[in-house]
Amino acid sequence: MKISEKLSIIIAAIAFYGILTQCGNPQTYRNGFPAQWIFMEQNTPLYACRWTSGNHVINAMNGSPAYITAVRDISRKNTPFKYQDINGKPFVSTLCEDDFLLFSIPASRLEKGSFIEIEATIVSNPDSPKYFIIEYMESGKWKSNPEDLRPIPEKPEMKYSFACSGIGTGENHEYTSVYQTFRLAKAIRGGELKIRFRATGGITCSGKPQDAQSPDGAIGFAGHGFNGAGIQNYGTSVPSDTTRILCLGNSFTYFSNSPSMLKEIAWSQGHYFNIKAHLKGGRTLGQHAGLILTGHEISYGNYDMAILQDQSQNPARYASEPEKYGNVPQDYLALSGMVLKHSPGCRIIMEQTWAYPSQNFGGFGDYSAFTGLLYKGAYTMAEQNGGEVSPIGKAFETVFRENRDIRLYDTDNKHQSHYGSYLKACVNYLVITGQEFSGEPADCGLEPEKAEYLRNVAERAVFH
Repeated sequence: MKISEKLSIIIAAIAFYGILTQCGNPQTYRNGFPAQWIFMEQNTPLYACRWTSGNHVINAMNGSPAYITAVRDISRKNTPFKYQDINGKPFVSTLCEDDFLLFSIPASRLEKGSFIEIEATIVSNPDSPKYFIIEYMESGKWKSNPEDLRPIPEKPEMKYSFACSGIGTGENHEYTSVYQTFRLAKAIRGGELKIRFRATGGITCSGKPQDAQSPDGAIGFAGHGFNGAGIQNYGTSVPSDTTRILCLGNSFTYFSNSPSMLKEIAWSQGHYFNIKAHLKGGRTLGQHAGLILTGHEISYGNYDMAILQDQSQNPARYASEPEKYGNVPQDYLALSGMVLKHSPGCRIIMEQTWAYPSQNFGGFGDYSAFTGLLYKGAYTMAEQNGGEVSPIGKAFETVFRENRDIRLYDTDNKHQSHYGSYLKACVNYLVITGQEFSGEPADCGLEPEKAEYLRNVAERAVFH
């Protein structure tokens, strides 16, 4: 490494340390919530030097004093982990059963009955542990949420919270989307909230025996577009009902973490949306039907509704040339059929996604034409089996015409920004509940006046 490169890393590390010490005040960050880890190549210097060669800690990227560490089970405490940064994504290798990733948040005051949400997008390799259980520390003991535990297929006597695919790179990669809510039975005063992802079951994704020396036993956090990890405090209010929701889609769902916003908005309105998801960039509904983790999530069943999001141009292609793209509605029917097989009576919601300026408006010439075709295609597909449509694209078009000061798109003029994800979440919430917003809906970190405007647009799209 050149001296200039070393200096750049050192300077970045010093700057990041300065940010942490300035922003780590619990009064400023309300006990460290929300804590977010968003991994992109350009922010690698902010954590890589500490993770790979320093004290092996990843501090939250938003100024929160929260941090992530990797911890060995006591049975192999003298066997070191291997730490890497791969294209801006942090990895730790050689995990085995009962090793874990630990999330820690300093908490000067956390009330009894607080609901805590932890989310993450996990990347896995062939010899990484296949199953993990999510646990939180309370009164010196590790606890889990029994409602969300599943029996390990290979060892039904054991339970787990989420599974990994073992395919972290290449065209066939599949990341694991983790969403988990739990409630504290006791208050925390002047200590730390601790949550861990513990490897369980003793089974690797490849089927090989676990090996604390295997470099292919790595897990890590996803990068650009995904929220690598996040922890939020929903407060102590108890929701009036629970709805189990399955989200299947691609980058038009995972960019800026729309499912997380949907969950937070619902909670602020008195509803618990227990969300499970599998998301992979660029996938069509037909391709989803063949994905390992899509089948995995569908098979657990008992969903009240499923939100399906197709590849961004597919419904418009079908509406434009139905003879040529007849496979598009067939794929919708096949995937929704898989869901209904395991969750009879489940509501199927097809997203009408949005037009975008990029690539000559997706190849359809202008915004209005693209939006109209997406609308027609989504409704035609949903009508085939009594499904519903979430008119997200209709809401996007309203903002695009009315308020260019709100940038709905990421820098590529295609994927959704945080404003776009919030608008999508608002429309989905209204379609799911059939109720207008009331009280104080969550702004999800947006400026209050802009969030209020987007909610108003969502209500117009759904109810008018």
